[in-house]
Amino acid sequence: MSEIKKPLPKVLSVNINVWRDDSAIRTLPEIFACWEKDRLAQIYTRAGVPCTPVCDEFLRINENAIIKSIYKRQTKTAQPVFNSKNLDTNEDKELKKEQQRYKKARKRHSWFMTLCRDLVWAMGKWKTKELDEFLDKVSPDVLFMPIYPVVYMARLQNYIAKYTKKPVVCYLADDNFSYKICGKNLFAYIHRFWLRTKTIDMIKSCQKLFVIAPKTKEECKSLFGKDTEYLTRAIDFSNLEFKEPEVNTPLKMVYAGKLIIGRDKALMKIAQAVSKINRQDVKISFEVYAPQSPNKDFLKAMSQKGCSFMGSVDKAELEKIQENADVLVFAESLDKKHYNAARLSFSTKITDYFKSGKCIFALGSKEIAPMDYLIKEDAAITVTDYKDIEASLIRLCDNPELIKQYGKKAFDLAVRNHDAKAILDNFKKTLCDLAEQGV
Repeated sequence: MSEIKKPLPKVLSVNINVWRDDSAIRTLPEIFACWEKDRLAQIYTRAGVPCTPVCDEFLRINENAIIKSIYKRQTKTAQPVFNSKNLDTNEDKELKKEQQRYKKARKRHSWFMTLCRDLVWAMGKWKTKELDEFLDKVSPDVLFMPIYPVVYMARLQNYIAKYTKKPVVCYLADDNFSYKICGKNLFAYIHRFWLRTKTIDMIKSCQKLFVIAPKTKEECKSLFGKDTEYLTRAIDFSNLEFKEPEVNTPLKMVYAGKLIIGRDKALMKIAQAVSKINRQDVKISFEVYAPQSPNKDFLKAMSQKGCSFMGSVDKAELEKIQENADVLVFAESLDKKHYNAARLSFSTKITDYFKSGKCIFALGSKEIAPMDYLIKEDAAITVTDYKDIEASLIRLCDNPELIKQYGKKAFDLAVRNHDAKAILDNFKKTLCDLAEQGV
């Protein structure tokens, strides 16, 4: 008699961002693609509607309604939403209004505004019968709760954990617990103190903690005495194999990503080194693709010999561009105030780089998680000081075999540590075991 297969446990994921296939934030939907869609639900707080095949049950807690509820308590702040490719007129207006608010906050790097936002949530009405009814309806077996750098999310997650009394799985994909990001900003310290009172309790009390990088694993063991497991963007190797590339002349280098938290300065330093190398003959072609409109200084740097700012392209075209490149660039600022902001993050583009089997040129502080990982695994040409950029690029120009060698090293690392079957099997087993154990 054949064994009856048990259904996967019901999981509720509590997030800031809505799951959409057209979003750049897609790590979690890709991970949960291994789940049964009728055993998965999401609560989120950003404007927008979901558009994903991985889930059908959603509750949105409306931030704009939270603001309104401070002075009009009867305001409805939570409502079920459904998959849709398009936004209606009201949702589109609300999304644009919210995006403008976040854009201003990011541009000013205002810790005061971050603090004000959490105060608004503290005064607003989000503990509602609609939330409780959704939790009762979904009736999850396990709660999946990423740790975010905002207090309101930790308060919401703690409330849901206490209400449902179900096992909690936390996920730490950034430094959302230390004071290193604060610099000398008083508001940053106040906000981080408030955040830590909520998140550290969650980290210590959760039944399982996943982390995105080895450096985070080390710090969690040291600070919280907590054993962790890796959960990162997975790669399906079933139809994938390494193909040794032919190196172009001139050497083609490509960066694709945002120009935030000092990355523009780091890329300008690379462009300056490229222009020096290209003084007589063009030995390197350096292209930057980014969705933002850069400032004049950046455009000037990228107009030097062999350098080009290419603007934004769609995902399919970018994949072709990266496929034809010799070297893929990862760059973070070496300024302390910037690299502390990205200290424990792990960009999904690095996993894409591994998958491509291309040589990686990585610029950044050895204190940040991606650089720590790449250096220890010897999976990239790594530079941790701006003055060493030119020499490292000349080394690549003079040694085409080195480009092939490091492309193979990156691909082999992906096979060892980022194989989808191993990652997702462990993820499933962990959540299934917790569901059986209960709290």
